Amino acid sequence: MQKDLISEFGYKKFVKEFKNLAEVEKPYWVKEKEIAAQHGDRSENAEYISAKEMIRNIDKRLRFLEKIINNSNVIDTTKIPHVKVNFGSEVKVFDLNSEEEKTFIIVGTKETNPSENKISNKSPLGKTLLGKSVGEDFEFKINDELFEYEILKVKMYEFE
Repeated sequence: MQKDLISEFGYKKFVKEFKNLAEVEKPYWVKEKEIAAQHGDRSENAEYISAKEMIRNIDKRLRFLEKIINNSNVIDTTKIPHVKVNFGSEVKVFDLNSEEEKTFIIVGTKETNPSENKISNKSPLGKTLLGKSVGEDFEFKINDELFEYEILKVKMYEFE
């Protein structure tokens, strides 16, 4: 199984969430379930049912996070050259169709966030951007729509 790339920042964020869920949230809800169970008939006990559902949701999220943590290739983006577009690069492009400047950050598939312009290294645009240099024009298609860009700037993205 090939491991997905993830930035060191993203990896630490997922590990922190995992630890919080496992060490704080789940024990809290287990305790709440135990307290609620003492109030009688569990089939009609809203607090018991709610706590049980919270534990189930936490367990589901923990399994999801564990897969990410165990199946990721963590990349320290500070040790990668960003002369050309690379994993962890912040890329400013000029959209030749709309004549607008746009910025994209190349991250792993589990870190994407369109509202922050974080795109996957496996997305059509992400794959096309990788290896490009400043001044280079390129185009790519999605669903028969042609997009044309020029690379204006490439730098290492400063993760928070």
